[in-house]
Amino acid sequence: MWHPFVPSLCFLLLLHTKCNSGVSDCQWSAVINAFKNLGGDQDIFFVQAHVDSVADIFKELVDSAIDSKDKNAHYLGFPYYLKIDLRCRTQNALKTIRMAHYTGLRPTVTVSFQEPVNPVFQKQEELEIEMKAAPYRFGDCDSEEVCKMCWYVPMPLIKGSVMMDVKVESSGVGMLVDDRRFSINVNGFVTFSQEKVSFRIGSKVSNLNNYMSMADGSRPLWFTFQRAPVLILGGIPDAKIVLLSDSEFEDFIPIEMGIDSCWIGSVSCPQVQFSSTIVDTIATESTLFVRQNQLVYYYTGSYTTLFMQNNGSELWTRILNNVCVKKLNPVPFEKNHTEYVIALGGGWQEGEFFLISCMAAQCQILWAVFSVHTNEIVLLVHEQRTNSHRIVVYNRGDETFKELFQIPQFVPQHSTQGFVILLAQVQYTTVPLVARGLALDPFSKHLYVWGNVILQSKDMLSYLYLSNFPSTSFVKYMVLSYRGELVCVTDNEEIWVSLEGSSEFKKVYPSVAWTIYSVLQVIGGAQEYAHQHGLVSIFYDREGLKELVYFEFPNGTEKFVKRPFPLGEVLAYDHMIDSAYKPITYEGALYIKFTHRCPFATMREVDLPLPQRFTRFEHYYTEPPDVMDVSGFHNNKSLAVYQGLVFQLLWLHSDYNRPYADPVHDPTWRWWKNKKQDSEYYHYVASSRNSSAGIFVDMDNYVKIYHLRPQNELPDVIYLDKNNEYIFFVYLSIRTAKQSLGDKSSLSAVWLTIILAHPEYLKARMRRQELISRGAVLFEVSIEDIGLFPQQDLSGKNLLKTTLALKVARSGLNCYHYTADGPALKGTSVMSIGIGCPPGKRLAFDITGTIQMVSKKNKRYFDCVKKDPEMPCFFFSDVFYPLFLIQDMVTGHSGPFMGSYILKIVGGGPYSEANIRHFNETEILLYNTANKSEKSSLIWATASTEEDSSKVATDPQGYSIFTHNQSGIVGVDQTTYCDYALEFIIHIHGLRLSPSRAIYLLQVSMGVTIGAVVLYILIYTLGPVVLAFSHRMFRRFEEAFAARIESSLTFSSSFTSQGSLHNYPSSSSDTPSQKASRGHPEMPLLAPQ
Repeated sequence: MWHPFVPSLCFLLLLHTKCNSGVSDCQWSAVINAFKNLGGDQDIFFVQAHVDSVADIFKELVDSAIDSKDKNAHYLGFPYYLKIDLRCRTQNALKTIRMAHYTGLRPTVTVSFQEPVNPVFQKQEELEIEMKAAPYRFGDCDSEEVCKMCWYVPMPLIKGSVMMDVKVESSGVGMLVDDRRFSINVNGFVTFSQEKVSFRIGSKVSNLNNYMSMADGSRPLWFTFQRAPVLILGGIPDAKIVLLSDSEFEDFIPIEMGIDSCWIGSVSCPQVQFSSTIVDTIATESTLFVRQNQLVYYYTGSYTTLFMQNNGSELWTRILNNVCVKKLNPVPFEKNHTEYVIALGGGWQEGEFFLISCMAAQCQILWAVFSVHTNEIVLLVHEQRTNSHRIVVYNRGDETFKELFQIPQFVPQHSTQGFVILLAQVQYTTVPLVARGLALDPFSKHLYVWGNVILQSKDMLSYLYLSNFPSTSFVKYMVLSYRGELVCVTDNEEIWVSLEGSSEFKKVYPSVAWTIYSVLQVIGGAQEYAHQHGLVSIFYDREGLKELVYFEFPNGTEKFVKRPFPLGEVLAYDHMIDSAYKPITYEGALYIKFTHRCPFATMREVDLPLPQRFTRFEHYYTEPPDVMDVSGFHNNKSLAVYQGLVFQLLWLHSDYNRPYADPVHDPTWRWWKNKKQDSEYYHYVASSRNSSAGIFVDMDNYVKIYHLRPQNELPDVIYLDKNNEYIFFVYLSIRTAKQSLGDKSSLSAVWLTIILAHPEYLKARMRRQELISRGAVLFEVSIEDIGLFPQQDLSGKNLLKTTLALKVARSGLNCYHYTADGPALKGTSVMSIGIGCPPGKRLAFDITGTIQMVSKKNKRYFDCVKKDPEMPCFFFSDVFYPLFLIQDMVTGHSGPFMGSYILKIVGGGPYSEANIRHFNETEILLYNTANKSEKSSLIWATASTEEDSSKVATDPQGYSIFTHNQSGIVGVDQTTYCDYALEFIIHIHGLRLSPSRAIYLLQVSMGVTIGAVVLYILIYTLGPVVLAFSHRMFRRFEEAFAARIESSLTFSSSFTSQGSLHNYPSSSSDTPSQKASRGHPEMPLLAPQ
């Protein structure tokens, strides 16, 4: 029916595509530039050290809000910038950028940091920073012209995060450019040696077309979900080559791995044939795993920001040396800060899996998945004797196995409903059922068994056979989005799509709709499409379904492309092709009328609450400093200042994780607290263009935002504390008579369903209201935690991750709507929910409140002689009244902690913090009051104790005391899922001495005093005698010394010549008075013997 219509449909869809393509065919481009390579080509993000030279530039900003000598100042730089420009399909990019700039376009970049598997800080957090881009021009151009330009923002890097999600948005002024997301990750498998960038895992391959062809089949891309910064893909025939990418395959580098091609097949571990192909590849946060033949290797990257204990691997390391490995299975999620890879044994170890062993007679394990919520490993086991398949679960807690389900040996008969419940009365065909693998979504609890059938289960006990998937197709691998969609790739490279919880399957490639869309893209000049291509892999990223394809051209060149899979377009075209249509005249105009399968026209989520309370994202906002140049373009110096400002802002954020609360609950308060009163003066100086170094820093442009506005779309994830409730509205409208060309739609056909994956912890309420005058239905949806989650924990720890699915009845894969990026599915919305203590909450020691309380209760407060605002000081004899605050780092709320707590002294040291040591368990029991220890050993006692607390002795090293995170504030508040632990230090002065210490000091003091008295008596009694004796001895020494000098002079004169004697006056001629004045008796000259 549709074949004659296909050519016309091509031109109709091409016209529709052009009409909905927007004003510009340009899109944002973002690449990394090294700090000293502004304006250069794309660099690899591998340096993880800050730039110190930025601090020297800040010293020039003397007459500004910047105080480079402040102790809280850390004006350093990041190793990279993010370069933003435009890439256009048909327009001249350079001219378009200039036009966009002069018409007011200015991109905004939002960088979201991914939490690591092993958190650096005790409390997990969701952090993002929004930065306005700074315009930058290249070359020496006059101020009136622009040769070439782009925009720059600093590329921030924080402790613990090696994955950054970058979103580039337009300012809303000037040319309209659609928002775009990028994945910018740290590549720990790259190093710098011999003045060039090299790869640690092998050598770069320059010509890939010698190894790949379009005839090669696709292969799965395996990695830890949203935790792997570098992805690796193997499967290149007869070559040790893998494709390495740190941008989710926006670009990639072919690497020949530095491993030996070994084949150690034996009778116990048989290998059909030897191959150099890297068959299995799995990427985790810091480590790559590969399998070649039966050998497994791993390589750990160098990630200093993850605080790894080593600098990574030097060579590929073989593991499981004594294991015959036939396959690697990925574990997409981490458990208890640990990532896993499952190895399935072969040969003589058939039926075993590692790291946990499962021994079964005459059986083999085909696949294994790890359920991180239940701490169980689900196995697909094939018993060779009976040729049957079973679902077996291994519980890691009690180390037991349990068979859950035996899979039928034959394919059930097809059902018109699209699914068959596998019960005892089910009828089967004669087609053998072949089970190949498992797929598990831990959020929705959907388990899939795939092979030549698709079986679906919610509890692993009862299963549905999804009969819309043909048993003649064999699934090669299945890909889950964990957002409600799934994709199957068959042995024949067919691509089938479906929705979780739905029985509908559609083949989207190859298909007529796909062919039409591909032809339209080639006609439109799209560089990502050609008449023929080879599918390399298909996977989901943050933006949706993506495919890796390989092109070969007649001139011998090749091209490797990552492109969005056009799922919405293909389904929309397929709907137009398969639906019945007819020409119709409506209100005097001729139309082509299609049958609408979708029961509604529009679907919107409205009146959503403020997002940050539930999404828990801490949001910072920055703008580049103002430059005094009349052109408004930034230079290297101003961009370096921008780097330092962003670094300082993120440093203050990280430093705010300390245990003490500032007087103002905001990380930026300490930055500007001494300069805020002079802000008007700095604005006045900048208005006259006299700012120092030609740069003006506006203090209001570096802030933390606590009240972001909702975007009228459900967030990807929300967090619910105990008894929290999330309320929003869903607006569904039906088509008008004009839109449906005379057909009437009924509001009674529009219904919304809610599917909860964990109804034992959540409850949903929905209220339906028909808006007849608008032809719409408004649903009020409420999702509430019922308070039955069994545990309290630290902020962001051990959350139960579940999902909420909103589905419009009878929508399935039939509903779509047009967006700026083309048609997209609608009718189904999936939102992840984290149940437990939300991220971003903390307990802080309230220094200001505690000092005020201590002063009020004790009627005095003695501070230390050397005051330190960062270290609270308390007098030992005063009663200590500690106060604590519960602070929400996301919403900015701060209030007193009103619950009970346990305080333990677990360490201490004299004189300084450097001397603090942790006490051992025995000392902790000995020094605290709650353990009924001896009173003489207690460090502290409660003020309400019957004994006088002043009599409690103090340990000699107890000059500083502090609590520890293993004690601290414990779970006593039953209104929340949050448990708190706090480590803080206080300085205690005026300590009384213990008896033993006092006796020791008394002995020393008495010894010194008695010694001084005895010395005084000796000096008083013997002093005159000693003094007289000293005088006599001194006089005798003086006389002897004088006689010796005179005799020496007389003896020397006897050797002089006669002539020389005439030059000296004769002593005989001296008068008696002169002789007397010399004080020497008259003596004759001595003649020589």
